[in-house]
Amino acid sequence: MKIGIIGVGAIGSVLSKKLSANGHQVTVANSKGPETVPAEALAFGATAGTTKEAITDQDVLIISIPFTQINTIADTIKENIDARTIIIDTGNYYPVRDGNIQEIIDGQPESVWVSEKLGRPIVKAWNSVAAPVLKNNGYPQGMNERLAVPFAAEDENSVTVAKQLIEETGFDPFYVGGLQESYQFQPGQPSYSTSLKLNELEEAIKNAHSASEAASRREEFMATMTKLGWPDNINAMVNISRFINNK
Repeated sequence: MKIGIIGVGAIGSVLSKKLSANGHQVTVANSKGPETVPAEALAFGATAGTTKEAITDQDVLIISIPFTQINTIADTIKENIDARTIIIDTGNYYPVRDGNIQEIIDGQPESVWVSEKLGRPIVKAWNSVAAPVLKNNGYPQGMNERLAVPFAAEDENSVTVAKQLIEETGFDPFYVGGLQESYQFQPGQPSYSTSLKLNELEEAIKNAHSASEAASRREEFMATMTKLGWPDNINAMVNISRFINNK
């Protein structure tokens, strides 16, 4: 597939490497121009391009940028994207970073907000996985250590493509439902940043906090992690997430 990726931070860079290593034609862009795309993101054959090049004539567009930057890039996406292109968003709303977005604070699922800004359905995936886990804990199918990634999508083709790409990054895909159900793996939910195997993830989704509770659970998660200084140790991060999100 031809895949564009906007954003070369911790998540976008890893996806660029893994997906290009799986034989996809990947074009990566950031806000500062192709010459500033780090070499690591291009290590397995991806090409640095402009934002327009990453959007135009792609089978899949992956958006991996700070949440509110969707507002900045929405018009460019609308003007240049093909109708056939599947958009996958990996982002999360962090109020301490992104400020108040009243619709989301009032309970709108984050992916629905993004979909409305872009004027079309999207896929939500990889947002619940900590960046070091995405980078270091992908395993071949059949290994006991293999973890799972929840995702939401609105149509059969998007579900099929998302499953394939998640599998290629070394994780078992778990389809939660349409975008209205994506609140079940937002920050603060039992499935968020908790590094679960497929059977464990299924149980976590069943035990997700209700849609009406989702916003307050996100606030509690963010406040606790901020007070702890966002631990660098991934095991500590996962254990704290499991404790907070399952209370």
